Amino acid sequence: MTTAATPAATAPPAAYPAVRRRLDRDDILMRGGLLLLIAWMLVTLVLPLWSLLSKSFQNDKGEFVGLANYLTYFSTPALFQSLWNSVWVSLLSTAITVTLAFLFAYGLTRTCMPLARLFRAIAQVPILAPSLLPGISLIYLFGNQGMLKSWLLGDTIYGPIGIVIGEVFYTFPHALMILITALSLTDARLYEASESLGAGKIRTFFTVTLPSVKYGLISAIFVVFTLVITDFGVPKVIGGKFNMLATDIYKQVIGQQNFSMGAVVAIVLLAPAVLAFFVDRFVARKQMSLLSARAVPYAPKPKPARDYGYLVYCAIVGAAIIGILAMAAAASFMRALEIRPKRRNSSSRPRKIFSATVSVGRIDCSWNTMAMPESKASRGEWILTGLPST
Repeated sequence: MTTAATPAATAPPAAYPAVRRRLDRDDILMRGGLLLLIAWMLVTLVLPLWSLLSKSFQNDKGEFVGLANYLTYFSTPALFQSLWNSVWVSLLSTAITVTLAFLFAYGLTRTCMPLARLFRAIAQVPILAPSLLPGISLIYLFGNQGMLKSWLLGDTIYGPIGIVIGEVFYTFPHALMILITALSLTDARLYEASESLGAGKIRTFFTVTLPSVKYGLISAIFVVFTLVITDFGVPKVIGGKFNMLATDIYKQVIGQQNFSMGAVVAIVLLAPAVLAFFVDRFVARKQMSLLSARAVPYAPKPKPARDYGYLVYCAIVGAAIIGILAMAAAASFMRALEIRPKRRNSSSRPRKIFSATVSVGRIDCSWNTMAMPESKASRGEWILTGLPST
């Protein structure tokens, strides 16, 4: 015998109204901090870029002229030559830097050479130096009265040769850190499989090593290219009459007071930097997708011939880095060879160096130089980590 279901038993449960959670203090602080961050980015990034972009479409009187400034720039042989100089110097510097850094990183991560930690520390020292430093050192080494001027075989350091050498020194640690990370993430199981299949060393290099670090190579290439093409210090110090985009901006704005053309050069210079940024973000995501929880770190086996070969290479590169740094340090105690005339009486030289060092103006400059980076670092950390919880 069946019983009929009552309407009360078959009726769907009553829908309760959704309860909206009230914002607590942490949520209010987080959203308020996010709004402050957005406002800060608008004021410090978006508005200056918009001002720069709008200025490139105006003449000296502030009138809108469309693409006239860009047409003038690309139709002026001297200005267009600066663009070509910047491109080919950046490409050459990138090729040399990435090649040297890859071999150096390979020696640090894929060999058992001695003193690897020491060479790694030496190679990262230039990242703490401004780009002006290699330019000054190269002038003392290879300038008109430089100690190693004969090594250039009659050529001059003032121009593309000096710029390329200085940029290689300046960008080498940036490429090295990227490539060390890429080489350290390679799965050792791939090399075991290659060895089991009987692949030779060269084939393993092109089928396992390069594919596993290709995204790191691409990232290093774009980072170095952007650093070189946007750098001002090296071309300004040692470029001579060899014009580049970064120095053209200075000449247009400071020298000729032509802010419209300076804005055009700045936009042209900004384009590769923006492209490199998006490519680097894309490459970083691809590199992270290659990681696996089962990946086995690669542990190189000792091979004396290979290990000592890379030891010699890293020693040569490390000696070059130390030489440039030491020359810059020694130059602070030497009479500038090309700027100051020689003096007969130099007995008071140490006293003058000390007095020049402790003068009020230089103390202020040193203090500002240390205070500004510290302020930027603390503010940047505050922005990235968010508002502190209370």
